[in-house]
Amino acid sequence: MNQLSGLLKVFLVLVIMISLSSCTGKESPPGDGKAVQTFNPGVLKVGDGGINKVRGQVLYVPIYSNIPDKENKHFDLSAFISIHNTDLKNQIKITKVLYFNSDGKIVKDFLVADHSLGPLSATNFNIPQSDTSGTGANFLVEWLADTPVSEPLVESVMLNLEGNRGISFLSKGRIIREIR
Repeated sequence: MNQLSGLLKVFLVLVIMISLSSCTGKESPPGDGKAVQTFNPGVLKVGDGGINKVRGQVLYVPIYSNIPDKENKHFDLSAFISIHNTDLKNQIKITKVLYFNSDGKIVKDFLVADHSLGPLSATNFNIPQSDTSGTGANFLVEWLADTPVSEPLVESVMLNLEGNRGISFLSKGRIIREIR
């Protein structure tokens, strides 16, 4: 029994040593924000011949910063709008990110200058949980490109993770103006 106990200790020490030696820290963890290499769209086998490309849009994006809860109380949510440039080769320019309350009154203009988004990059703008803009709050997002590009993906995400309950959902932007 004593010999079995000794073998078990040696085995455990070896397992620990192997585990520690495999964690050298030389590799960057995935998603650390550092590009490993430049992306070449030519590696994709599907061409872009069938997609409609545009040079700009104005999008309406709903935000539900407060939703009715039981007994007609309001449940406050934080939110963010996310703008993803889906074009593989060209940048787009975000020219307006305007936030409105349920009464259609402008609450905030998020941009002081145009914001460029490179190919496959993204940006977001946050609405705090303390916001009281209401169930009809919304964003207007305007973007332009020098050349026709694939449409960006523009979504809003709302969430509240307080206490023992959580809620989250998303809304997609709707095109209300477009330049082809």
